[in-house]
Amino acid sequence: MPASLRSVRLPFPRRLRPSPPRSPRRRLISWLVVAILTGLALAGLTASPLTTRLDDILYDRLVRASERPVDPSILIVSVDERSLRELGAWPWSRARHAEMIDRLSQAGARAIVYDVLFSQPSQDLVADAALAAAVARSGKVYLPQFLEPASQDGAPPTLVAPLPAIAQGAAGVGLVHVRFDPDGAVRRMAPFEANGPDLAPDLITVVHRATKAFDAPDATRGDAQTLLVPFAGPPDRYRHVAFSSVLAGEVPAEMIAGHTVFVGLTAPGLGPAFPTPVTPDAASMTGVQLQASVLDGLRGGMMIKPAGLALRLIFALSLLWLLLAGLLVLPPRANLLLLAVLLAVALGASAALFSRGHLWLSPVAAILGMALVSLVWGWGRLGRVNDLLGHELNRLRAVDPAGAAEAGSEFESDVVTRQALSLGAAITRIDDLRRFAADALFSLPDATLVADAARQVIAANAAAQALLAQRPWVLEGGGLADALNALEPLGRTFSPNWPAESDGDHPIDLHLADGRAFQIQTVFRRDEAGESAGWIVRLADITPLTAAMRQREQALQLLTHDMRSPQTSILALLTTTPDLPADVAERLAACARRTLALADGFVQLARAEVTQTTMEPVDLCDVAVEAIDELWPQCRQRHIEIRQEGCDAPMMALGDRGVLARALVNLIGNAVKYSPDGSVIVVRGATVLDGGRTYVELSIADQGPGLTRQEALLAFRPFQRFDRPGAAAVDGAGLGLAFVQAAATRHGGGVTCASVPGEGATFTLRLPELAQV
Repeated sequence: MPASLRSVRLPFPRRLRPSPPRSPRRRLISWLVVAILTGLALAGLTASPLTTRLDDILYDRLVRASERPVDPSILIVSVDERSLRELGAWPWSRARHAEMIDRLSQAGARAIVYDVLFSQPSQDLVADAALAAAVARSGKVYLPQFLEPASQDGAPPTLVAPLPAIAQGAAGVGLVHVRFDPDGAVRRMAPFEANGPDLAPDLITVVHRATKAFDAPDATRGDAQTLLVPFAGPPDRYRHVAFSSVLAGEVPAEMIAGHTVFVGLTAPGLGPAFPTPVTPDAASMTGVQLQASVLDGLRGGMMIKPAGLALRLIFALSLLWLLLAGLLVLPPRANLLLLAVLLAVALGASAALFSRGHLWLSPVAAILGMALVSLVWGWGRLGRVNDLLGHELNRLRAVDPAGAAEAGSEFESDVVTRQALSLGAAITRIDDLRRFAADALFSLPDATLVADAARQVIAANAAAQALLAQRPWVLEGGGLADALNALEPLGRTFSPNWPAESDGDHPIDLHLADGRAFQIQTVFRRDEAGESAGWIVRLADITPLTAAMRQREQALQLLTHDMRSPQTSILALLTTTPDLPADVAERLAACARRTLALADGFVQLARAEVTQTTMEPVDLCDVAVEAIDELWPQCRQRHIEIRQEGCDAPMMALGDRGVLARALVNLIGNAVKYSPDGSVIVVRGATVLDGGRTYVELSIADQGPGLTRQEALLAFRPFQRFDRPGAAAVDGAGLGLAFVQAAATRHGGGVTCASVPGEGATFTLRLPELAQV
């Protein structure tokens, strides 16, 4: 690196010095505050019903994943569609129910749970008596009763029970009461329901206690007010037989003997149906199927007991405090692993207690609490690290990097902070990296100067030093303007207050007396406070490019003057020399005109590609009228009509009127050249929307021979011509359409060709529409 650069220190942006890091004691206090607040929040969340919906969703998934075999001793006699077809519409005579009870009893049913309420006398008293006698003969029939809700006038709930004559012979009577969760699904049952000051047992509680083994566990005798039903699967998993099949003797006695038989309504629309975690639709489990599921869970000892509030608090808070302890002592990656492990423990423990311990302990509140504390702690640590980095950056600015030393002992000592301090120690060595970056910047091939806010040169790369080798004084505290003026540019002098902030948008071409040319580009820099930090000035050597442009201009000059003048002289001589044969003179004149056309076309194409255009609002319809007027003599001579359509309103675009006029003359002139005598050319204007932007289009459609698809793709290439066999030759150098394409491109638009051989061609010029103010 040159010696002039070794002493240069690129200035850092100025920033305020933050407060020093807090002490370990304050860090521990902040951790305790976070732990206490999050613990209280989690306790409130656990005790509140806010997570009930998520709890239910997780419970439903566990139930569906825990499908098990059903109790084979449960049989459902269904009042289904077949029975209704064979026995008639519901309700049936009670004599038919008496016959069913007799058949089930004779077949050896262990218990008969009749899910039909006989609370009112029927019109056939003989049938009522027959049913009461059948119930008494059986001694195994269990009948339902229910609580009618309290009325609006304040009357207490009313117990609706079977007729006394029927109920007195029953083995037991119990409540049928369905409990709905807030989402409308049925997941739980109550062994007992309040009936005034007393507790009335549920019907399935009565059946279970009457039919279970003496030493079998009984979940209905616990302190839980409700029990969650462990559905074994869809309701169709229990064995079903039709009511009419039993009456017809189609069901063998061994299928009934020793079984608990449920008799109830399963036909769609005949009785109530309830949504459960295992039903595929909103309501597909009937009351009798729900009762069978409850009895199955009670007999198998599978009923799920909801965990109490104390157990849920201990579970959630234990996981939370384990995570908080890890956040205090473990590094970030280990904390992420710890969080994943604790989440898995929460889910696994809940699933294990559900399947093995028949206890529902939802992990949702614990998971939400751990996720919340992880976010809060992570955001807090991120802010703390940000403060520490700010402190280290300011320390780096305030002290000499060579004398800076790590001072981690005076700061707090958790892992995240230690990593931040390690980064701070690395920042003290950034000066070496900055020097390396300066070497890379200042070794650029273009001459580059760096100036401070006062426009004084503070650094120059090797190319700049070579450029100013004869004037070294400007690199020793001189100004940018002095450095450029020292080059003695032609026709320009830089003022002391150059450059301005806005100069970066406008490159400056600088020409020297020795023929070299440079393009100056300035970049204005600001610090983080928004104040001026200085300038970077690049001088790109454009001498070869300038020479190439000069040669191009000379070539254009050759075409526009040196080649045109002889051809014009030839034409003049041909008109004043009568001794030449007419055919020879005409051939010479045609060659001269062709050469002139070629030169004109090439010049126009070159200028359309590189010449700076003068943009102004232009009405394309007016430009099209001018082009049509210019071509009117040729059209009149050949009886060609040009129609202009779609130009009732102005079609405004931003462009160079002269260039666009030449482009339209070329397009319409081509149409005139290739159109047969007496044909019609249509110039149509339109406004289109493409890609969210509005364009104006002028299309020129002729009735000429047309182009093939391949020819249409090549039509805009320079010197491209398409002569038709047997057709008259058409003058031209093949540069007109190339000029149109160059002009359209310079205006931000385009030109296309659509044609079918024998049906003419349509050329469309598209330009961006000028928005009207």
